[in-house]
Amino acid sequence: MNIFDKIKNIIDRQKAIDEFYDDVENLDEVLLDKRLEIFQEVVSPRLSKIGLKNWNGKYIWFSDFNNEGIKHVVEYNVFKGFGGSFSFGNCFDCVPTISGKKLINHRTDKSTKIIYFKRLEGWQKSYEKNKPINPDRISTINEQKFRDSLERILFNNVPKIKNWFEGKSKLEENIDGLLYDVKNPAFEIGQRIISSEYILAFLYKRIGDIESAEFWLNEHFKKGINSELEIELLTKRIKN
Repeated sequence: MNIFDKIKNIIDRQKAIDEFYDDVENLDEVLLDKRLEIFQEVVSPRLSKIGLKNWNGKYIWFSDFNNEGIKHVVEYNVFKGFGGSFSFGNCFDCVPTISGKKLINHRTDKSTKIIYFKRLEGWQKSYEKNKPINPDRISTINEQKFRDSLERILFNNVPKIKNWFEGKSKLEENIDGLLYDVKNPAFEIGQRIISSEYILAFLYKRIGDIESAEFWLNEHFKKGINSELEIELLTKRIKN
């Protein structure tokens, strides 16, 4: 970290401290019912304009599946300490996940889930660099802050999300993106159960490339995330 980054980090930490004390003085937390009311008023119309016309009534907005079995999804994630942010990505009708002793397909509205997961850019960068200020953080400290931060983050990020969706609407585009992510992994704490390698295995199976599907599933297994039962279930799904 150079001297300018150090100075900026000190300034940002002071801003975060000042904001904390301001929040303590103005605490009137936006609880779930009010959040959902504001989501319906503010978020749903904005996301509907980029094709996410479905809302589960809580924290997930999504499109219908396109003709390649891809559904675009945005999710609100709750943070500790009176806040949250949005993640986004794709759900695939051909990529199952494991629940207990069975595989769950994500082909219904109720089972919609982000499989190919992305954080907002500012959130990811603050996460990577351990910065005290997350520019994509939505404050739930009171209704005015909630509305203001929500409007700002939607204004700044909906066009970026739209562009990502437009570039990830075909299976080959998703495969290319995931291959890039394997070579250039985002900073994480721990390992994702749904890894890029895992998704690649099922997408390659979908396009009929079983050899690549088996290769990427084995690459996923090398991470040591799955139990013997889960390995058996996933291997059968790829081969059948």
